[in-house]
Amino acid sequence: MSESKMIDKEKIAKSSLKMSLVTTVSRIFGLLRDQIQAALLGTTFIADAFAIGFMLPNLLRRLFAEGNMVASFIPVFTELEKEKGSEESKKFFRAVFTLLGLILIGIVLIGIIISPLLVKILYKSADNNMQALNLAADLSRIMFPYLFFISLAALMQGVLNIRGYYSISAASPILLNAVIILSALFFKFFLPNFFSNMSYVFAFAVLVGGFVQFSYQMPFVYKQGFSFKPYFNFKEPYVIKMIKLFAPGIFGASIYQINLLVSTAFAGAIGEGRVSAVTFATRIHEFVLGVFAVSVATVMLPTLSRLIINNKKDEAVETLAYSLRLVALITIPSAFGFMVLGKEIVRMIFEYGAFSSKSTYLVSSALRYLSVSLFFVASYRILVQSFYAMKDMKTPVYTAFFAFIINAFSNYLCVYIFKFDIMGISISSVIANIVSFCILYILLMKRMAVKSIINKKIEIIKTLAASLFMAASVYGAKYYLLSNAADSRLFFIFKVFIVILFGMISYSLINIILKNDDFVSFINMFKGKLLRKFIKK
Repeated sequence: MSESKMIDKEKIAKSSLKMSLVTTVSRIFGLLRDQIQAALLGTTFIADAFAIGFMLPNLLRRLFAEGNMVASFIPVFTELEKEKGSEESKKFFRAVFTLLGLILIGIVLIGIIISPLLVKILYKSADNNMQALNLAADLSRIMFPYLFFISLAALMQGVLNIRGYYSISAASPILLNAVIILSALFFKFFLPNFFSNMSYVFAFAVLVGGFVQFSYQMPFVYKQGFSFKPYFNFKEPYVIKMIKLFAPGIFGASIYQINLLVSTAFAGAIGEGRVSAVTFATRIHEFVLGVFAVSVATVMLPTLSRLIINNKKDEAVETLAYSLRLVALITIPSAFGFMVLGKEIVRMIFEYGAFSSKSTYLVSSALRYLSVSLFFVASYRILVQSFYAMKDMKTPVYTAFFAFIINAFSNYLCVYIFKFDIMGISISSVIANIVSFCILYILLMKRMAVKSIINKKIEIIKTLAASLFMAASVYGAKYYLLSNAADSRLFFIFKVFIVILFGMISYSLINIILKNDDFVSFINMFKGKLLRKFIKK
């Protein structure tokens, strides 16, 4: 293997690891936020209303922010900077920042006005709870301006990623979660009667947190020589090129979130608590995606864009293959872990306050089936980034639309025909995610003119074998350690951590015994980084 290939692989692994460590802290804060929300709102209609109210601006965030905006911005910015230099690329950033800001102001105003209509379309409450509908509309109006701040923050994230600063943006959600946590605790214990219910506290905290995320990144971007002074040259060729990439990708970049929107609509029709249960299950599911899979996809895009611009096809394919194997190394054992230990994990994280044992059953039921698609969701994001690096936004759109139809049809069958309750929502999502991955994988093989993208398939098989052994080990440990219902909550949490640690150790040992090169090289790289830091000290 050439030295340049090794450098790219090492760069992706190291940058992903660094970003993952920061993201892990962020996700821990996110879980703490979810714990507080679960304790205060449970899986009641108030929790459902908050989930619906936040889902509308959050969906648009995925459309305009980190998914589509960054994916269309980075390849064009990279090409412009290579061809015309840094000064022109900085003008390009100002023009895009100005244009995006104006568009977002209009969308936010429209969203605030039509929120009640959007909520009625989305929230098909099984018992026609008008109080829930009105509350969801109020909360959505409060949180819609969050879209403005978080989308512009995502554009700044794109600039920082191009410059190699991944951890700065990865740390910004910590601020959002900290604002929500502190606000919830303050109003719960010091001003409990200030709002009619606690969902309003969470809504206003989301808005303030979005502003904090936006403000936090500005000094770092400014330090890189970028200005935020408005620039209205929207007819500049590279701005138009980005718009042409951005427009068709709006749907394709956010298929995961759109399918979640469809699932939520069907969940609301089943009964009270299903919407919030799907939301909580998705949060746990996305913990793994956010900690590592998204980090790999984020780090990979600038590298892949550079390789494709320089016509280094072989290195681009190798980079893509390595990224997929790296994701498999984390997501496959995580999926098995959620299948075996999902109920105990949900109980450990959420079950107190308004979150009852019934809530645990609903969330864990959704999580168990949802976890099957973990590898496919994570890998789909990487495949989409590959098309974006080639400036092809249309192919993911066609694939996403097909997956959207499958998800909606599957939800209808599972909910109304087979009466699977909340499990049907997860099953439908799994089917749609697997189908969309397979289609995009086949199309990418043809586009890159290769017989297979994932090379070294034996390493994937070793990862799968180690994951199966880990699942069996965890199941046995669970049977002996977690079967006593009389355990105190603290002792139960301690034993769950012991079981998880046992699973991680067994997974690592089997990978070492099987000589899984991906696992061994990743661990050696991590050890080397720690050793270098220790020597410096």
